[in-house]
Amino acid sequence: MVKIMVVAKFPPHKLNELIKNYMSTDKPAYPDFLKKVENWAAQITDEKHTTYAVYECPDDKVIESMVALSKRFNLYASVEGYTFKIELLTEMDAAIKYMLGK
Repeated sequence: MVKIMVVAKFPPHKLNELIKNYMSTDKPAYPDFLKKVENWAAQITDEKHTTYAVYECPDDKVIESMVALSKRFNLYASVEGYTFKIELLTEMDAAIKYMLGK
């Protein structure tokens, strides 16, 4: 299984608009093979709120999962000031071996 993290940031004054999008029943659906594992909000500051969501998908569904996440998070990005990035996660031991070329 592959883990994918989405890091999103938005201005505090846009929270109500984002909640409206989040609660919408017509937002793009996630495929059945993509599962949300965790969802966190970081410490709230005056500048930007930050959220972290971690998803899990089968190894052979990474591209389809990233497309589905992009579609969903683009809905939120229609709110002024909202940004997000999608990152593939790797366990630290595997990452170190890769970085060392072993």
